[in-house]
Amino acid sequence: MNRQLSGLVRLFSLLAFAICAVAPPASAQLQPSLGLQFRAGQLTLSLTGAVGTVYSVQYATGLSPTDLWVERTLLQAQGASNVWSDPSGPTSAQRFYRAVSVPAPADTNLVFIQPGTFRMGSPSNEVLRSSDEIPHTVTISRGFWMGKLLVTQGDYLAVVADDPSSFTTNDYLGNPIPLDRTRPVEQVSWFDASNYCALRTQQELGAGLIPTNYAYRLPTEAEWEYAARAGTTTAFYLGTGLHSGQANFDGRWEYDSVSGRIANRNGIFLGITTSVGAYAPNAWGLRDMIGNVYEWCQDWYGAYPVGTAVDPRGPAVGSYRVFRGGSWHYEARYCRPAYRGYAFPAQLDESFGFRVVLAPRQ
Repeated sequence: MNRQLSGLVRLFSLLAFAICAVAPPASAQLQPSLGLQFRAGQLTLSLTGAVGTVYSVQYATGLSPTDLWVERTLLQAQGASNVWSDPSGPTSAQRFYRAVSVPAPADTNLVFIQPGTFRMGSPSNEVLRSSDEIPHTVTISRGFWMGKLLVTQGDYLAVVADDPSSFTTNDYLGNPIPLDRTRPVEQVSWFDASNYCALRTQQELGAGLIPTNYAYRLPTEAEWEYAARAGTTTAFYLGTGLHSGQANFDGRWEYDSVSGRIANRNGIFLGITTSVGAYAPNAWGLRDMIGNVYEWCQDWYGAYPVGTAVDPRGPAVGSYRVFRGGSWHYEARYCRPAYRGYAFPAQLDESFGFRVVLAPRQ
């Protein structure tokens, strides 16, 4: 080990120190601590803190009062120790790390998604896959909150003072239906979805409902697939196939990753969206990641990066925005978490909706 590298190891080893959580003085909340290791060319931190609390892991290049602390990730204490590797370190400059607790957002329908690494895309033997689903390893290095539910008609109405949805008075065939604002909002463009996020951020910051310098936004394509898979590697988080009744899609055409498209003349086709959360969640508590409405993502559509990627955000420019997740109107194979849909950002459709992410501004 050369002298410079040895110095970095010693430096990082000395930076395992506790930062008090933001809590009232009388609180018995466990104070967080960081343990640091430097090996195999990467800095690894282990967090110990109050279970369920989300901490901001920050670094600075010095410890004077004028040194700026930079937020590197959000990490939730989920047990005795939680390990996170910083793909941005080490650097030639020294770094000091600390952990500071973050106030929980007021919306209890937000689920915290822990950073991690997964295999994005579909394997070559997944039947009826598309050529743009090239499998590659992706690291999501920054934790974030995600809506466990799709944005509903009621949610959208409360923020934007409008409900553009088709399914308020009639279903797809024109049959009358009772008004149900718990259905997902649809007939929203990518611009509409992004505008909702901006307005909601403004409203909730003003009311003190979310931490300062945090914002709602659409998930990146990688964040969406990472969250949808919830640690699974099969074609769906439900397993290798999707069958009628498991989600809101055109159940007359089921799917299996080995045998492909399966015709089911008795399959369920509702011809309409369902109330959000009507079907089983994935392992991370997220609902409707399969079917109901397609979900706009933040990214421009383009080819995946070659090799591994950290926090990919898609091309810098493009013509189409990505959407994911399948819909009430389409067959099961388009509900696969690896499937990549894309459309003009101004496009409106009764199959297009969205869910939100809450994270620090970048």
